[in-house]
Amino acid sequence: MKSIVLVYLLFTTIAHDQSTCDEISFTNQARSGARAPTSITNLTTKPLSFIVIHHAENPPSCYDDESCSERVKEIQIFHQNNQSWVDIGYHFLVGENGKVYEVRGWDRQAAHSPGWNNDAYGISFIG
Repeated sequence: MKSIVLVYLLFTTIAHDQSTCDEISFTNQARSGARAPTSITNLTTKPLSFIVIHHAENPPSCYDDESCSERVKEIQIFHQNNQSWVDIGYHFLVGENGKVYEVRGWDRQAAHSPGWNNDAYGISFIG
C-alpha cells in the first residue's frame, strides 16, 4: 500500500509541475486508439509486491491528448512487432498531458521486467 501511495504522489507531482491539469486522469488503451492485445494472461497473485518505474525514451514526449495517444500506439507497435509481445509491456503509461493510460491494468501480467512480471507492476513515463 505504501508503494501505491508513493507512486500516486509521484504522479501528482509530475502532472502538476509539467501540465495544466489539476488532477490525474485515467484513460484506457482502447480510448487512445491502440489495438486490442493479441492474448491476455491474468495475474494469479494480487496485490503485487513491487512497482518498477520505466521511461519510454523513444517516441519523444507528448503534451496533449492527440500526441500522447499517438505515442501509446507507437509504443504498442514497437512492443508487438519488435519485441513479439502480446501488447505494450507495461501496466500503465504516463503522458505529460497529465493522463495515465491503463494498458494491462491491475489484473493482467505484463512483460516489462523479465523475472519480475508475476510480482511487479510496470509503469512507464512517455518521453
